[in-house]
Amino acid sequence: MITLADCSALDARDPLAALRERFEPAPAGTIFLDANSMGALPKAAGERMRRALYDEWSAHRRHAWTVADWLDAPQRIGAAYARVLGAHADEVIAVDNTTLNLHKLAAYALALTAGDARRRRIVHEREGFPTDCHVVQGLVHHGGGRWDAQPFDDPAELPALLGPETALVVLSHADYRSAFRWDMAAVNARARAAGVRVVWDCSHSAGAVPLDLAGSGAEFAVVCGYKYLCGGPGAAALAYIRRDLQDRAWPALPGWLGHADRMNFRVDYAPAPGMLSLVSGTMPVLQNAVMETAAAIWAEVDPRDLAWKHRSLSETLCTLLAEQCGALGVTLASPADYDARGGHVAFRCPGGGPACEALLADGVVGSFRAPDVIRFGLSALTLSHEELWQAVARLRTILAEERWRDPRFANVSV
Repeated sequence: MITLADCSALDARDPLAALRERFEPAPAGTIFLDANSMGALPKAAGERMRRALYDEWSAHRRHAWTVADWLDAPQRIGAAYARVLGAHADEVIAVDNTTLNLHKLAAYALALTAGDARRRRIVHEREGFPTDCHVVQGLVHHGGGRWDAQPFDDPAELPALLGPETALVVLSHADYRSAFRWDMAAVNARARAAGVRVVWDCSHSAGAVPLDLAGSGAEFAVVCGYKYLCGGPGAAALAYIRRDLQDRAWPALPGWLGHADRMNFRVDYAPAPGMLSLVSGTMPVLQNAVMETAAAIWAEVDPRDLAWKHRSLSETLCTLLAEQCGALGVTLASPADYDARGGHVAFRCPGGGPACEALLADGVVGSFRAPDVIRFGLSALTLSHEELWQAVARLRTILAEERWRDPRFANVSV
């Protein structure tokens, strides 16, 4: 049995422990296990926002674009996060949101295969994250009959779909419910051999599990900025295009700040070089100011330390759930093998949604996904092993006393 002392010993070995002090602490008694939905607030964010409001906007107005260098924030943020994504600094940019970036990258990838009339099929997970599915459906809807969507249910079906009829595959690196994680390198190798492009949605893996976009042969990827990466509500998403595939086609959403000559206001569009062409309109300056404080922390993270810490948290949690709550009906809904598991751990237990509400009332902030899955998202930068032990102990008490049956927990929040 894992004891609280065992968890304390693991925390004593934590190579990322010092970074925890760079984030605002949780309210007393609260344990945040929702990094897969919303990351922690960097302590520096408030002062940085104050400067953006008063020392930059109020003090300089339009001249702040130059004085504060707001225009280059998307590149700076992308470069700061590149290391933890396993990418080069010039392959990542912070812009728009996950949905828009998925659309832009998917359309760009399709443009690279448009000359092969045989390739009409866009493959995607039938029960993938909704926005991934909607983007594919939108491309087909507006494609004038050029593209067909091919959803699939079982990961084992994917290899057979990587044929000469397929142009593009859109995949969530880690499933948002079960946390099932694809072997990115293996999928990329199969797709490359078949001449198929792949766009990865890494929103539920980046900043948690080891990610090596360049080393795995990934061509295109998007990452949500406000989950594990702590960019704040509404933060820009990150977009990745491998170096050799940049500047090969027009962006799907051309705009004035993605122009090669952005400040001369030319009406004839010419794409800016590299990732800058993905910047279509004005960037969210105030949100980027907050996100840069998180990016500065992530730039200091050694991916090897992140890999150790997250694996330790995830495997400790799975063991604690089995040891303390298995006899009370808790079963793992995520893959048992860590290498096939994303940033969060999903489990089923009596009560489901009401049990998640009872946990919230007890200060444990997780999340519920229908029909019966509770998710604990694990932030390697802000979470301790001791907190995991405490959270599972509270769950055990809720289940043993059947507190979840209280009518006040019947209304399940998102």
